[in-house]
Amino acid sequence: MLITDREEYLRIWDMVYERLGFEPSYDHRGHSMEVPLPFDIRERYSVYATDGLPVDKIDELYKKMTSVLADITPAGGKVYALDWQHSLFLFDPRDKEDMKTVYVEDEKYSGGGYYAYFPEFLPDGDYYFFIAEDFSFGWLGHPWRQEIWVFGEKLLAFMEENYKTLGFEKLV
Repeated sequence: MLITDREEYLRIWDMVYERLGFEPSYDHRGHSMEVPLPFDIRERYSVYATDGLPVDKIDELYKKMTSVLADITPAGGKVYALDWQHSLFLFDPRDKEDMKTVYVEDEKYSGGGYYAYFPEFLPDGDYYFFIAEDFSFGWLGHPWRQEIWVFGEKLLAFMEENYKTLGFEKLV
C-alpha cells in the first residue's frame, strides 16, 4: 500500500532519521547512516559493496530478498519500502501484489497523476530502504557509496550465509 497521507509519510521518515541516525548526503565520501540505537544493536550490522555486482545476480537478488523478507517478517507484520524524497510503501512481503509500482491520480501533476515506483533492492541514484514496521531489521541502500547496510539478526544471518553467492563484497 502506497502511503499518500503527508503526515503519515513525514512521521515514518522522522522515525527513520531518528532511529537510524539517517543523514542524507550528496557527498560520495560521507556516511549517512548509523545503526539503530533503540534496539541496542550498534555492533550488529554489516555493510556490503554493490558496485561490481554481476548483472546476472540482480534478478537472483530480487527473488531471494522477496523470499527472505517473507520468511523473517512475523505473521501479520509489514515492511516499509522507502525511496528517499519519493514513494513510501507499507507492504506485506508475502503478497506480491503489494510490491509493485502504482499510478496515483493527482490533479497537481501534469497529466493528472504520477507513478509511485516501488524501490529496488539495489540503490540506483537514491536511498532505497526496506525496514520492518517495528524497525527490528532493515536493508538500507546507499546510492553514492554503492553500499547496502543490513541489520537485524535474521537478515544478518541470511546475508552472512549468502553474500558471496549473491555477488556482494563484505565491507563491515
